[in-house]
Amino acid sequence: MDGMACLPVVACAAVALTSASAAPFVVEYPVAMALVQRAATGTTAVPVRVRAAGAVAPQAIEARWQDGPWQALTWDAAAQRFHGQVQAPTGQGLLAVRDPAVPTEAATVEPVLVGDLFVITGQSNADGRGAEMVALAAANPFLGAKYRAGQWSRGDDPSDDEGKCASPWPIVLNALIPVQKVPMGFIQAAVGSTVVRQWRRGGDMFARMEAMVSEATGGTLAVKAVLYYQGENDITHHNTLSVLGDYEQYRTHLRAVVDDMQGLLRAPVLVGQITNLLDMPERNNGVRRAQQEIWDAGPPALPGAVAYDIFPTDGVHYRDAQNLRAFAERWAFAVSNALYTPVPVPRPRLLSVLASGPAALTLSYDRPLAISAWTGEAGPRAYGVRVTSATAVLTDAEVTATDLAGSGVTVSFAKPLPPGALFWYGSGSDGQGKAVLRDAVTGSPVPLVFGVPVGP
Repeated sequence: MDGMACLPVVACAAVALTSASAAPFVVEYPVAMALVQRAATGTTAVPVRVRAAGAVAPQAIEARWQDGPWQALTWDAAAQRFHGQVQAPTGQGLLAVRDPAVPTEAATVEPVLVGDLFVITGQSNADGRGAEMVALAAANPFLGAKYRAGQWSRGDDPSDDEGKCASPWPIVLNALIPVQKVPMGFIQAAVGSTVVRQWRRGGDMFARMEAMVSEATGGTLAVKAVLYYQGENDITHHNTLSVLGDYEQYRTHLRAVVDDMQGLLRAPVLVGQITNLLDMPERNNGVRRAQQEIWDAGPPALPGAVAYDIFPTDGVHYRDAQNLRAFAERWAFAVSNALYTPVPVPRPRLLSVLASGPAALTLSYDRPLAISAWTGEAGPRAYGVRVTSATAVLTDAEVTATDLAGSGVTVSFAKPLPPGALFWYGSGSDGQGKAVLRDAVTGSPVPLVFGVPVGP
């Protein structure tokens, strides 16, 4: 289910890296391409950790950022290391370290980045199964970085856990860095075929993530946000810890995941909403309903990428360049809207569902809508509609027209509406890969609807 088959790596622009290697000591942190989460004050304390390389440790070690003042580090006899901080502005630059007794033999680490750092969590689509590798754009005003397999490097593909495939995150960096004008990077902690239970405190994925973030940040655990995209394996039976689509169980565990991650990292968690998997609409609805509802509870949970309309290459993964890019663009919008927009744009809100004729219903939203497919192609008709009752089910196959008038949508059917009807939107695979209703301004799909009674 989670097999990997990705293409060779494309060439990417070279970055000159220098790492400290002076004979009497070794700089353990930061290393070249490490990204330190910037502080809100604009000046960030970059942690520095240095160990002696020989049998006798230097009497003193000091460090500085670029051409700033030298700052003495503290000797920790128990750990047999020097440690301390240097103050650095947001951006990228050179860290120098020296023994003040030998001032002409300073070692350097370059580049060290100070910007925004994201933790990627979840399963295979968060990890990345894309076939077309993406490099960071040479025109970006700052570098992007990634931490995977215990090492910092440029944020180019391959960027999955195993170093074989493309992920959405280089595309996201290319979208955000030119706008925010700061270095950005990610810690790739996602693992394929995992389930929600594993990502709460006490689970093996939570413990693995904590260790990775600690290593990547020099022990500070300072990050901008966690990006969580998971749920496919909580629909299937492939992982024995799966909740098998049970709404109540998934909601309980997801709430704990968000609270545990925020409690550890003191950062918000952007929760993505998965696309449809297999022919199990009730299970898909259970997981996606819980994901959608946790946004309404507010911080620390924030809306992540909405992907119910994107068609996955193999029914599970975004492998093709087109659908991986669409997925990445949803994440770029979610991150920008949640973290960098002074007043985030809320999701379109369904105000009412009313029968407007024997075979028609009218949906009223709180803003103008548009109709288009995940590819960007405009459509004359919105898919994803389902009307159910105890005696009948109407689907897209019975829809004869979708009339859009600003924030109102009239859906006409070839059959009469059944009494006691419930309205659904995006249930299971409804609307997947097709034109759906969207916010006319942001292009975001309207939220899923789970059985709202149709009014008179």
